[in-house]
Amino acid sequence: MPIEECCARDLMSADVALAEPHESLRTAVSRMRERSIHGLLVKPEGPDRGYSIITGKDCIDVLCDAGDDGLDDLTVSDAMTRPAITVPASMCVMDCIRLMRNAGVRTAPVVERDELVGILTFTDVLYACP
Repeated sequence: MPIEECCARDLMSADVALAEPHESLRTAVSRMRERSIHGLLVKPEGPDRGYSIITGKDCIDVLCDAGDDGLDDLTVSDAMTRPAITVPASMCVMDCIRLMRNAGVRTAPVVERDELVGILTFTDVLYACP
């Protein structure tokens, strides 16, 4: 199927790795390393809140500012990006990647009827190209 005909649901990964807001950044980094991924989603902190995301870039920022100790001293909540840019499962992939590019993000939670169904990354899109 041509990439222009795909929607987020077609290319997303349904296996979403999560982080808890209270866990240390070092724990989050370890989970990213174990799964060979660059980010973890954080569930909304309340009914009227959106998903958040902690990425390798967020952790690198902490390393630059606070050194290695910052990974133990700070929590996911201290460094995560909130809210994350989300995309509907039915949104065409070309619109998804334009939105993500314009927002300066490489990863977006995919939602359907306000429920998390997956995660879409630039890598997912690139690997789907023939």
